[in-house]
Amino acid sequence: MKRLTSLAGLATLLVLTLAATQSARAQPPLVAPEELVFRAPEPSPLTNYVLAVLEEAYAELGIPLKYVEMPRSRSLVEANNGRIAGELGRLHGLEEKYTNLRRVEFPLFAFQLVLIADRRECGVCSLDDIENLAYIRGMQGIENLLKKHDYQRPTVQAVDLEQLYLLFENKRVKAIILNNFEAQQLGLTENRHLIEVPFNSDIAYHYLHKNYADLIPQLEAILNRMHEEGRTVELMREHDASSLPGPHFKAPPEFGEVSATAGYWRRYTNLNGSGAYWEIIKRIFGPVSDELELNANTYQRAILGLSEQRFDILVGSYAGHQPSNAIVSEVHFDYDRPLYAFTLDDEAMERLKAGILKRPVCHVAGYGYHEFLPKGLSYYHANNSLDCFAMLDKGTRIGAVVNYRENMPDWMDYPYKQLPLHGSLPIHMAFQDTPRGRDMKAWFDLRMRKMVASGEIAEIYNAVELERSKFLFSLPPEVRAEVQPDP
Repeated sequence: MKRLTSLAGLATLLVLTLAATQSARAQPPLVAPEELVFRAPEPSPLTNYVLAVLEEAYAELGIPLKYVEMPRSRSLVEANNGRIAGELGRLHGLEEKYTNLRRVEFPLFAFQLVLIADRRECGVCSLDDIENLAYIRGMQGIENLLKKHDYQRPTVQAVDLEQLYLLFENKRVKAIILNNFEAQQLGLTENRHLIEVPFNSDIAYHYLHKNYADLIPQLEAILNRMHEEGRTVELMREHDASSLPGPHFKAPPEFGEVSATAGYWRRYTNLNGSGAYWEIIKRIFGPVSDELELNANTYQRAILGLSEQRFDILVGSYAGHQPSNAIVSEVHFDYDRPLYAFTLDDEAMERLKAGILKRPVCHVAGYGYHEFLPKGLSYYHANNSLDCFAMLDKGTRIGAVVNYRENMPDWMDYPYKQLPLHGSLPIHMAFQDTPRGRDMKAWFDLRMRKMVASGEIAEIYNAVELERSKFLFSLPPEVRAEVQPDP
């Protein structure tokens, strides 16, 4: 009985001690710093969100934050030596090398390292396809990544994001590696020819020098409360920030019934379910679906079907031309042909260029070409390109046609006037912008990369198609040697 009483007393003492310790840790430090100084981050929606979260949390402790300009690599040394207060947001595990830094146990945001390259030069652009690259000095995650992949080719270390951008923009390097939110900040994801190749996802944490370690328990409590109350989500929305890396598949997914639609393209999306594009869909989604339905329609019906969520996949869309409730794959599956505008005479062509052509511009329904033409024009949507050219020949209803040169009719006695609107552009799969659709997009990107890198795509595309789609760059050397088109 005495022993039980003694154990109960010891337990009570431990509880009281823990409570007292937690109470003591929850109190403000004896001398709160007048301010904390950190390296000024590159402005972006995500970094603005991080600043807003931390400034609000520190404000509850009565501590303002100040920012100073310095290179990213130098800030680690300065933080570890205590000349600045710490790091706003860095990869976990930083404290193993910089032993004076203490991690605040609150995940600030998720991010991915991505490689940005021109798909016209490297296809799906894996590290094996890249001749040289650049990254910002001091990015531990990138250095670890290159070491893991045993990347032995030339690298350049930029001082900051601006220099990194200029190295790539001026074609001094073939690719750059940076965080996904930095790629968005630089507008690199808006260029259709640039591909974003994702690598490992990770979590960023706030770090403080050990001199400020007594602030950490209080800061963690405030940040956790802000998260529980939904304040961090509010701030993320206010700053138009996002930190949602794509899904990772530990095992093949199960999508149940999957339906795909496309405009009818002879040899690619035939009505009977044959064709190269349908074959890609079959190989990627057939093994992870209970039933795979393929629907060839007019392109207008196909794109409307995806918009109305009657289909899971639309085969064929420019990035940015998909329905507003849809997303497109990162990996393209082909490149289309150059696009032209056609008129009957020079006068109509000049009016078209100036945006003052009175008669409508005709194109096949479902496609949107406003981006490539001057403002102020009107449009007429036809069922097929031959209808457009027939109306143009009559010279009464329409003033111009937008189409591919290969689709010109052979009945003309004299040539049309032609205006190039764009060169060959990548075409993508489009998916519904839903959790299921985003998983399907991620699965397509993953499998399409593997089909190209393994050479499986050469079982579907002939040599001309492999060259046109830019996949020739990414094939294994032995496969490339077999399918290389004749010069």
